[in-house]
Amino acid sequence: MRDYILESSQEARKNSKERYVYGDKLVYLKDQLPYNFNFNYVLDTIEGLIPKWLVENIDAIYVGKFKDLDNGSLPFNAKYKEGALYITNDQDNENDMIDDIVHEIAHAVEERFGENIYSDNDIESEFLSKRNTLCTILDQEGYDPPKDKFNDPEYNKHFDYYLYDVVGYPLLENLIIGLFYSPYAVTSINEYFANGFENYFLRDQDYLKRISPILYNKISNILEDGRQYNTELGGVK
Repeated sequence: MRDYILESSQEARKNSKERYVYGDKLVYLKDQLPYNFNFNYVLDTIEGLIPKWLVENIDAIYVGKFKDLDNGSLPFNAKYKEGALYITNDQDNENDMIDDIVHEIAHAVEERFGENIYSDNDIESEFLSKRNTLCTILDQEGYDPPKDKFNDPEYNKHFDYYLYDVVGYPLLENLIIGLFYSPYAVTSINEYFANGFENYFLRDQDYLKRISPILYNKISNILEDGRQYNTELGGVK
């Protein structure tokens, strides 16, 4: 009987459109996921990776098709907006969705700790230095880089299009080795941070530390300050 109840509970959780992570964060499955997709594995992995105190300003996660994710020729997989994560249901696999969620959590962290991250301009200096190096490489390769855009750390749709469509991510991935963790990190300073945060938790921290030491230290300092603060409060995870 106990096994039956447990199995029934697991099946109900699997089929429910509503779930919760971290105890009180609503997760709403608006549209169907791919066949045999293990959504519970995704949520359990996120809870195991990211400390609860880092997601305090996130109220909900919505999964499905959303107009905000439709950006014409440059569609987004996910977005953080006004306390909620919007994640596409069109996923290659579970790890693909984990990447998307951790990346958008990074933007929520960025919103909450923005002063700590950016006020000394150290990350901006590191980011623009890398951008300028890449600009020189692209110029040498004959891709006529828009130099004014390379010196602007903010997101620009035309610059995004230049990287994605004119240069192309397959080539860009080779050109950025030792500069950026991935092509999307080149897009803006915000994506530079979020991409670094994502790879800090999901991939090779040593490589991130080697190529982006200032970014790595900013993330480490946020985590260390948070651990100390929560220890003083009584050990909140």
